[in-house]
Amino acid sequence: MTPGPANRPARQTGAKTASLFNRLFPVNRDLAVKSIFGVWGAYFLFVSSRILYLTQNNADALLVQRILMTSICITFTWLLYRLLIAVRGHGMAASIFMLTLPTMILANYIAILDQVVFNHEAALFDLYYLLDPIDFASFDWAYILDEAFTRYFILASWGALYLALSHSQDVQRVTAHSRQLERVNRESELRALRYQLNPHFVFNALNSVSSLIIDRQNEQAEKLVDDLADYMRAVLTGGAEDMITVEQEIDQQVRYLEIERMRFPERLQYRVDIEPAARGWSIPSLIVQPLIENAVKFGVAGVDQPFNIIISARVDDDRLRISVANDGRVRIPPRTADDRTAGTGTGLTNIQQRLRALYGQNASLFLANSKNGMAVATIVLPDPSLIFEDIR
Repeated sequence: MTPGPANRPARQTGAKTASLFNRLFPVNRDLAVKSIFGVWGAYFLFVSSRILYLTQNNADALLVQRILMTSICITFTWLLYRLLIAVRGHGMAASIFMLTLPTMILANYIAILDQVVFNHEAALFDLYYLLDPIDFASFDWAYILDEAFTRYFILASWGALYLALSHSQDVQRVTAHSRQLERVNRESELRALRYQLNPHFVFNALNSVSSLIIDRQNEQAEKLVDDLADYMRAVLTGGAEDMITVEQEIDQQVRYLEIERMRFPERLQYRVDIEPAARGWSIPSLIVQPLIENAVKFGVAGVDQPFNIIISARVDDDRLRISVANDGRVRIPPRTADDRTAGTGTGLTNIQQRLRALYGQNASLFLANSKNGMAVATIVLPDPSLIFEDIR
């Protein structure tokens, strides 16, 4: 609905008022307004409270004079605010200078105006005397100097408070911006690490499909294609589920193993052992996949006899332990670069980087050889509450 002509002037007036207000307070608007009016509002209430314990003649007229004087103080403090923002970005020395000589001048002017306003016993709202010529000879200059010192102390204190709070706001803004950039970078890193997929797995799976088709095992080929499609969909389109339960993660890895078992039906054997308490534990999606992939790539593919992979998960001392054991051995020192069966360590590095990005030093990855001759990789995760808050 188009606003009628009657509504347009009101909106234009409001816009002009907002624009004028923005020009008056162009920097740290809320802080400046609240601090200026807060300081002098408190001063006005303190001075006006004299009526509670002192008998004052013409108290109503004095109240009006105090309101006028408070308005003058607010105006001069606004001038100091403009001086401070004028040297914004020129270093602390420039700001300190503004709080010395210029602030002293402003305080003296306030003290003189204070003498002008209160050096006359006027009736209520009778302020025409302010238009009369000023008789400086009648001023109490000792009082003016004392008053100037008091006003200087108030102005300087406000200026120091404003500078401290504005600096704190700047630091908070920079920190928030830095944290936002850090969060974006960390999320991008996590996405990149999460979406790393060994292309050899895809090529091998497609080669298996081709072999099955050539051997006219169409039903198995169709199942392999369906399993591969489901697995790829879970990997590449699961961005909304960066954290999933242990049960979901293991089901995903079982799907992966079923695809690989189509290639190694006689050799690949696996077993899953998950404690009930661990099933609902929240973990990073695909965090176990590199361990399974390494076991298949550097274990099953390199032997002629049956090769066992055992996936287990249990809760121990308020920490989750996910282990992938296989019939291989962890070699120390690592294999040489000439050994083509040796891995590059990319998968393990992927896991370590994701754990560090999510948990800092609260999670870890261990490699060891078990007593029964199996190679064991164990991921130890803390309670999900220890995940960095800005990742959630």
